[in-house]
Amino acid sequence: MKNIIFLLLTMISCNAKDHNNTSSETVPLLQESLIKKDTIISYNIDGIASEGAEAVVTYRGKKIYESKINIYAETGQAELIYKFYPAKIEVIEKTYKYKEDLKSVNSKEDLKLVNNAKYYIDYKGELLSNPPKERIDIFKEFKKNVPFETK
Repeated sequence: MKNIIFLLLTMISCNAKDHNNTSSETVPLLQESLIKKDTIISYNIDGIASEGAEAVVTYRGKKIYESKINIYAETGQAELIYKFYPAKIEVIEKTYKYKEDLKSVNSKEDLKLVNNAKYYIDYKGELLSNPPKERIDIFKEFKKNVPFETK
């Protein structure tokens, strides 16, 4: 009888230790599985600027979520961020001029911010909010080159 009680106590003790270890290891695994994984794809967009344009697009759940577009030209460059919502797209646009020329650009210090705007467009590219003074309208070219859903 003493052996059975000892055996039961040992099993309960071991089970409690295993249970504590399992739960502490399981919580991070559950949290990790709840985090949605993004897919990031880079696209070249032809015909926008003399030195090129690139869009780095983030997809969530196979649908477009956000895009950061860099446009390079001889006298400056621009950065556009599209944030996609169900009925509209938020556009954050920054335009920079080179302090000297394109070949002398080594860091952000060699750029001068000349325009910073935020506005909204629809999925056809039409303005939904007050238009900024200057606007880089490349949405139609973007739409031709970038899929809004992944397979």
